[in-house]
Amino acid sequence: MVKHGRFYDGVTGQCLGVDVKVMRYFPQRLVGMLYLTQPLAAVAFWFPRCRAVHTWGMHFAIRVIGLDAQHKVVAILPRVPPGQVVRIAGVDSIFECGADVPFSCAIKVGQQLQFRWSDHACEI
Repeated sequence: MVKHGRFYDGVTGQCLGVDVKVMRYFPQRLVGMLYLTQPLAAVAFWFPRCRAVHTWGMHFAIRVIGLDAQHKVVAILPRVPPGQVVRIAGVDSIFECGADVPFSCAIKVGQQLQFRWSDHACEI
């Protein structure tokens, strides 16, 4: 079971519109989106205490968003292709989804996000 929640704009309170799976344990973190042949619509993955991700063996490009310890957006990489390793200096966690997964509001560097846990766990 994977815990999950959602990110919200820290100023407006608007939800980004994606369910966020929280990858806290090594097996979850190692696999991430690797087993998917296409991105899940409206689903993202959050890797707390993480500064690098890989796209080895993946079948699609991903959007990578680096957050600092207060969940402020430090970097946005809109389209990381398969077969890459991405390291982002100055981040505390990484938030990722398929490159074409739409958010319900814009995300920009410097933006403050809030994470709210969901009351139940779900399987991925």
